[in-house]
Amino acid sequence: MRVERWGEHGPRPQPDHGLDPPFAATRVTVELVIPCPVQKAWALVCEVERIGEFSPECVAAWWLPGYPARAVGGRFEGRNRVTEADDAEEWIRPCEVVVFDPPREFAWTVGDRFDGTPATRWAFRVLPHPAGCLIQQEFRHYPDGLSGLRLHAQAHPEQAAGLVASRDRDLRTAMTATLQRMSAALTN
Repeated sequence: MRVERWGEHGPRPQPDHGLDPPFAATRVTVELVIPCPVQKAWALVCEVERIGEFSPECVAAWWLPGYPARAVGGRFEGRNRVTEADDAEEWIRPCEVVVFDPPREFAWTVGDRFDGTPATRWAFRVLPHPAGCLIQQEFRHYPDGLSGLRLHAQAHPEQAAGLVASRDRDLRTAMTATLQRMSAALTN
């Protein structure tokens, strides 16, 4: 199977700004109360090297040399995989840490396939809770971010609303599974 890498797709095309509103509204947040200390949960959500243990889609990530790890400005790459029937697609995208606020929030942008321009933003928040901690995972699409979903919607604008709604559902399901798997790791 070929793994698609960012930077292999030529110059970045112009976004169809008529699709900015539905993409600006694309935001998915899931949360889970986990009976563990905040510091333990914080350490796990910042360990990008372990995301493949938990995420159904992001199967691996690694910090890039020459940039700080676990700090604003840190850079890593993430490898994603989506499997449908007997077909699997894999791609690698650049990520840059934009918030590192121990032990509360860890957030990063994910770049597009062209030149790595930020297309989406992900975050983990760890909040105190009487039962231990509350972990929130959030996904946001930038209004003009050229993700694979955005490019598909631009090729089929009549399907854009359905494509966005379907991706929102898939993200919610995958993010819930991620938090449940993290919870199992944190409580065993």
